[in-house]
Amino acid sequence: MNEWEDEFDDDDFDAEEWLENNITINGQPISFDGSNSQERSLIAELLDDAITGAVAGTSSLFKKAKNAIASRSTREVTNKNEEEEIMTEKDPSLKEIFTSMQKELREEIKEAGGFEFTSKKFGQTFNLENNLLNDQGELNLEGEGTIYAWIIAYITKEEWLADRDLEAKELHALFRQLVNSCGIYGHQIGLRISNFIEYATAMEDPFMIDQVMILSLEEEYSDLEINREMAESLVENLSGEGLSLLMKENLSAYLVDQEIKKDLYYEDKYAWIQKIKDALNEYISKDHSIKSNALKDSKKDLKSDKPEKNKQTQATSANEIAKKLFEGNTMNKKKKPKTSGSPAEMAKGLFQQLESDKQNKENQKEDKNLPESYFDDRITPGIELSVFDFNEDNYELGAKTLLCILLKHFTQKEFDPDKLQSDDLLLHLSDFDEMIVKNLSVNVCNHMQEIGSLTNPEIHFTPDDLSDLKVEHVVLYVQDMVNDPESAYVSMIQDKISE
Repeated sequence: MNEWEDEFDDDDFDAEEWLENNITINGQPISFDGSNSQERSLIAELLDDAITGAVAGTSSLFKKAKNAIASRSTREVTNKNEEEEIMTEKDPSLKEIFTSMQKELREEIKEAGGFEFTSKKFGQTFNLENNLLNDQGELNLEGEGTIYAWIIAYITKEEWLADRDLEAKELHALFRQLVNSCGIYGHQIGLRISNFIEYATAMEDPFMIDQVMILSLEEEYSDLEINREMAESLVENLSGEGLSLLMKENLSAYLVDQEIKKDLYYEDKYAWIQKIKDALNEYISKDHSIKSNALKDSKKDLKSDKPEKNKQTQATSANEIAKKLFEGNTMNKKKKPKTSGSPAEMAKGLFQQLESDKQNKENQKEDKNLPESYFDDRITPGIELSVFDFNEDNYELGAKTLLCILLKHFTQKEFDPDKLQSDDLLLHLSDFDEMIVKNLSVNVCNHMQEIGSLTNPEIHFTPDDLSDLKVEHVVLYVQDMVNDPESAYVSMIQDKISE
């Protein structure tokens, strides 16, 4: 080989062409047509072996061509690995998507000082607490300005999610988790979260309410040195009645007197919990004996003449009737298995309960033999109703008026409080829709500044079964609230008057 061969300009040198024209391996010419990086790499290794053979490298061009092929092969493999890494980056996990959305939503809520804000990013106004459920009491996956609409805008306009194909169950998991997250964050910064509580109760999703109770227990019972771990244990192990008592009344001093100490929790957690249960049971027993006579009198009062209709002093829409939720509460807590809070795991079987509820609703729509005039006898077309402040004198009219406003909101029927009968079943008034009864039950309690529903076992004069709730029970409940000087509703009215 001549020395001039070593003087080719690098820009003009074609390594593949030179090797194909000048080198053979085992007597066969080299061909790079259609070869991939692995084949090129193998050829480079064979050429490496050839250096010690008959064509040993007196020519620097041979070495140059061989090294060029090896380098190209390595570069192609590296590029392939980089492409795979890029593809991996373009497929973020559901947890990563949720974390990013949660951060952005919380920043919007904080900046706006509420759940309603105008997004500069999407050029649209959203209200995260509005229309969480549709008319059937299911997740509202349609409509403008909802939290679901914000989620859709986010996943369709974020470039890093362009190649992420979200399944329906993943979208539903994001929706459920982000609603919970917004509700909890709203409570943390002092916002009213009545719509979120209504949503959580209707969906039978205890996560948000549990977290709110945990936060409240940490804050309210600092005298007992209750930390998050201890608060979680209480929420997990106490009955609904015990929990609601702790939330409704600050019993720090009482429990301190009962020598409930932090040290016992770390010595024997279950002994600590049992000691609190015993203390609460004793407190409840004394409280029940004090109220027993008042509850007996309540039923007698229903038979008395209806008081004159007071001046309606406060017009309130159906969506605004629940205020200052966490000043007092009554919680009907259903124990459920502890589940992971990760969105990916929540996505599994997310709507099994909804499907079950639908089936149960269909199965229960029996015995629908209401008189043909049933609704006509209780409706006054064009009637205008508004909620007013309830007291010892107007509680029956107030309870029925509130119930009629809620019924109009959920059924679109204009019920007249003067025409409702005490023994009317809420299920009949709701046209056998159990989800509406559930919403009525929750919202009546919310209006009276309580969390929970009328079927809470601790309310001794109401049934535990939704299908047994009557107008009478709504009236009894409202009467009990307005006659209890320590109730959150009475406190709210007194504060309002003093302003």
